[in-house]
Amino acid sequence: MTENMIDLTNLKIDIAKKNKITQPIIKGIDLTIPKGEIVGVVGESGSGKSMTMKGIMNILPVGSKMTYNSFLFDGKVINKEDRIPAAMIFQDPMTSLNPLRTIGFHLIEVVVRHQKVSKKEARELAILELEKVGITYPEKRMTQYPHELSGGMRQRIMIAMALLAKPKLLIADEPTTALDVTIQAQILDLIRKLQKEEELTVVLVTHDFGVLAGMCQSIRVMYDGKIVEEGTIDEVFYNPSHTYTKELLKAIPTGDKGDRLYSLNKSEVIDVNQEGLQMIELSPTHKILANRGDKNA
Repeated sequence: MTENMIDLTNLKIDIAKKNKITQPIIKGIDLTIPKGEIVGVVGESGSGKSMTMKGIMNILPVGSKMTYNSFLFDGKVINKEDRIPAAMIFQDPMTSLNPLRTIGFHLIEVVVRHQKVSKKEARELAILELEKVGITYPEKRMTQYPHELSGGMRQRIMIAMALLAKPKLLIADEPTTALDVTIQAQILDLIRKLQKEEELTVVLVTHDFGVLAGMCQSIRVMYDGKIVEEGTIDEVFYNPSHTYTKELLKAIPTGDKGDRLYSLNKSEVIDVNQEGLQMIELSPTHKILANRGDKNA
């Protein structure tokens, strides 16, 4: 049995905009996601987190070009035309749900697409899934429209839709950004609970180290289209070794009275696009992007 759900080597993604030169977004990364874990992918906006996940899901924007040396999913070779058993939850459920369709329509459509069942059976499965994700009065919700539900309930609907696709891998891309703090905690607890019950592998994409602290076993830190550090939660939090990781951790508010917001000092961070950089192993699980022989970056 393979230990990794994803083994992706030398992933590159370029975007060609109309009348503009092609822009490299992801610049040759190796990504491994251990099976059965919750893995965090962290970095500021524009670092390439979401684009990497869309590449895995093969839902890149028009005009994008993706290449890689090899892509293994659960030990099986994946070609560009292959569909993998994975589902994605996005940060704003309102942009993912058709406002003119009922919740039931959305859920039944997913079931019918992925399972050979009648519409009646699909409806029953959808109601069961709504109960599983903590939706009250699930039969009533099936007839309602997205605007009739709160943000937290809409995100639970999105999680139910994802699970009805029977994925082995669940990608949660900033799933709590549009929600208030109390609802954020509920959604994260739900993802953690479902990961154990469904034996899922989960990738949690965020710019918030605080969210990752209580959720993940390991972290991948992204900056400017590269993975600059990866390791277990303890290695990255208590022994950050790449300058960019250190800068991100400094920016976490302590909650102390009078504590000033910290601005990232990019001048301290090495140019990740310079020649000769590679992932250097600090331990069997801890790596940073640096020059060979240099344990600091």
